[in-house]
Amino acid sequence: MSIASVQRHVEDKARVVWDGYLRSKLATESIPGVSDRIGALRIAVGLDPSELPGDVMIDTLPRVDLFATSAMGEYDVAGTTMTAFFTYSVTGIACYDETDESDSARSAQWLSSSAAEVLEHYLRDQGGAGGSIWRVDITSPVSTQVGVYDLAESRVHTMIGTTEITIYTRADFSDSPTYADPTINPGQPMLFAQLADITSGLDGPTGVGVASANRLTTWTTTTAALAGATTVDVDMAPAFGWVAGSAVSIYLQRHSTTISGTVDADVSVTLATYSVLDGDRWVIVCADDGTGGTRQIATWAIDWSVT
Repeated sequence: MSIASVQRHVEDKARVVWDGYLRSKLATESIPGVSDRIGALRIAVGLDPSELPGDVMIDTLPRVDLFATSAMGEYDVAGTTMTAFFTYSVTGIACYDETDESDSARSAQWLSSSAAEVLEHYLRDQGGAGGSIWRVDITSPVSTQVGVYDLAESRVHTMIGTTEITIYTRADFSDSPTYADPTINPGQPMLFAQLADITSGLDGPTGVGVASANRLTTWTTTTAALAGATTVDVDMAPAFGWVAGSAVSIYLQRHSTTISGTVDADVSVTLATYSVLDGDRWVIVCADDGTGGTRQIATWAIDWSVT
């Protein structure tokens, strides 16, 4: 699992865990203003409720929320995985107005701590340290704060309590190097008028595949076809109505080299010098060298599939 999806996994699973276990736990604890209103319990993930106007919460109490407050990451020595430490706040909002405000505060604190205990108990992925979520700690074991939720509206019996948890996750190290000539001149990040896809082929500009600008495309061929060919030819002319002389660069990842040309003719990669293997990555860049000096750039990312 990549780091880009780990946090989504944490929050999606937290919602499922709370839906599955929290109400049963609250029912056994008899929290005033909470356990007798379990049917109205609102669960939310990804939002700090203190950022919402208090009046929108009147009919949605009690309520528990989970939201990230900070994160840290460490890569292992081999560079194969990353351990990410997420700090989350678990807030509980309760309203209990049958006694004084202190009882409402205790209910909010109890609700928050109970919700945190459910995550500590059930959120970890099966498989121990090998899972994406491999440890969950309550790092503020009671409540870091208890306060009136919305003093401006005099809702003095509506209290919010906050507990802090740390979630330890492990993500795959995302490392797929690409090659680009260090002398490339960046173009202007502006829109362009795409007329057609570029084409490629063996010993000619067609037959292998097409590719759309600013997209990843897989070109597929066979070992036998490559063995019988001399070049891979790329025809840039269909892509844009750019003037003759506009520069084309093909960056070959595995060979760490650049093949240069222009849109005036096919750009050829000589197979005897630069072989193509399964999994090879090319990045093709075309820059408009028109008289207006726009330097508009289009890029094609190519993955090769050779069978």
